[in-house]
Amino acid sequence: MIRKLFIISINVLVLALFWANYKEQQSNSESEKIEQWAKNNQIKVDKSTKAQKFTIDFDEKEWNLLKQKLSLTRFFTSLKDVPSFDFGFDPDYARELVEYWGNKFDWKSQVEYLNSYPQFRISINDTIIHYVHYTTNPTAEKRINILLLDGWPGAFFGFYKAIDFMEKNYKDICFDIVVPSIPGFGYSNPLEKVVDPFDTTLIFDALARFVFGENSQYFVHGEDWGSLISTFLAKLYPERIGGIHITMPPLTSFFDFNSLLYAFAGQFFPNSILTEQEIKFGFKFSLSELASLIIKKTGYFHIQATKPDSIGAGMSDSPFGLLAYVLEKYSFGSFGMNVVGKKDGGLEKFNRDDLLTIITYYWMTNCISSSMRLYRNAFYTLEKGWPRTVLNMKKISAKVPVGVQVFQHEVSFVPFKVLKNKYLNLSMYNLVENGGHFSNFENPEKISNNFIEFINLAL
Repeated sequence: MIRKLFIISINVLVLALFWANYKEQQSNSESEKIEQWAKNNQIKVDKSTKAQKFTIDFDEKEWNLLKQKLSLTRFFTSLKDVPSFDFGFDPDYARELVEYWGNKFDWKSQVEYLNSYPQFRISINDTIIHYVHYTTNPTAEKRINILLLDGWPGAFFGFYKAIDFMEKNYKDICFDIVVPSIPGFGYSNPLEKVVDPFDTTLIFDALARFVFGENSQYFVHGEDWGSLISTFLAKLYPERIGGIHITMPPLTSFFDFNSLLYAFAGQFFPNSILTEQEIKFGFKFSLSELASLIIKKTGYFHIQATKPDSIGAGMSDSPFGLLAYVLEKYSFGSFGMNVVGKKDGGLEKFNRDDLLTIITYYWMTNCISSSMRLYRNAFYTLEKGWPRTVLNMKKISAKVPVGVQVFQHEVSFVPFKVLKNKYLNLSMYNLVENGGHFSNFENPEKISNNFIEFINLAL
C-alpha cells in the first residue's frame, strides 16, 4: 500500500513539474505583454478630484450596544485534558478578555489615537478608499515617497508606531507616507462588488499617482496581503516602483518548476536548499512542510477562500466570536505552534489595549465579512483569465530591487535560494529572531530601520 502511494505521489509530482514548467515558460514569454497591458489599462486619475478629509467619530450608541452584547456573552466549558490553544482560542482566557473589554477598555481614547494622523477618503474606479497621508520632516532636502500596506486581520493604524519612529529618528529625510485600507477593510467601505488583490493593485497605484504625482517614483513595504500586492505592483509597474520590501513572499508565486524542484529536494535533503541561518532558525521548505501548512495551520484560509459570509455572519453579531477568531490568528501568527499549552497563547506579551483596539475597529466598522471576502475574491477572479492567471508566475524584473525581511515565526517560508530565482534583483535578505507574521505590530523599529536601509541601497 505504501509503495503504491509512493509511486502515485511520484507520478503526480512529475505531472505537476511538467505543468509548472509549461506555465513558467508561458509566463516568461508574456512578461513584456503584461507590462504593456498595465500601461494601457492603468486607472486614470482625475486631478480635479478632491479627497475628502476623514475623521473617525466616537459613536457612543454603538459603543454602548457593544458593551451590552459583551455583558450577555454565553461562554462555553473548556476542556481539561487538552493543552490550552490546542483546539483554538482558550475559552477561559477569552472570558477574561471579554470582561476587560466590556468594563475597562477605553474605546473613546483609542479613537483619539486613531485620529493621530490625517486621513482621507476618495473614490477610485467606483471603489471607496480610505487612507492616511502624512509627511515627516517636510523641510528635509531628501524626499522619499512610500506606500505602506498591511493585510488581514491588520489595520492602517498598525503603522502608526513606525511612522512616529521614522519621523523622530530620520530627521534628514522627508517621508511622504500613504497608508491605504484595502477595499472592504475598515473605512474603505461600503464595498458591494468583487474586488480582488489584482484590482487592489491597480487602485493603489492610482492612489499613489494621485498623491505623489503622475510619474513619481515610490517605494512599497508590504505585509501579509500587502506582500502580494507589493509584488503585483513591482511586476506591473517596474518603471515606477523604486523597490519593494516585504515580510511574507507569497507562496502562490512559487508553484513553478524550479521552486517545486527545491521543495522536492527539501523533502529528502532538507539542509541542502537552506542557508546556515535558515537552518539555525528552524525553517523548512519541503513538500511535506507545504502540505502541513495547508492541512494543519491554515484552516481559516480555506473557510475564507470559499464561504466567508457564513462565518462572517457569526462574527458580525458576536463580539465574543470575533475576539476569539481574530486574536487566535495573532497568537498563531506571532508564535506559531510554540503557544500550545499557554493559557494566553502568548498574547500577554502585547499591550491588551492594542489588541482590543484592533478587535473594536473591526466591530465598529462591521467589516469582518467584507475583509475576509478578499480570500474568496483572490480565487474567484482567476476565472477572469489573463493577465491574472499568469501574473503569479511572472518574475520580478531586475529593474525593481526587492528586500525580504522574514521573522522567525512567519506563517509561511520561502528560502533564499528559491527567492533569488524569482526576484531577479534581490538586494536584501534578512532573517529576524523573536518575531512573527504581524511584524510591524510586534517590531515597528526593526521593520522601519530595515526598510529605510533597503531604500538607501536601492537609491
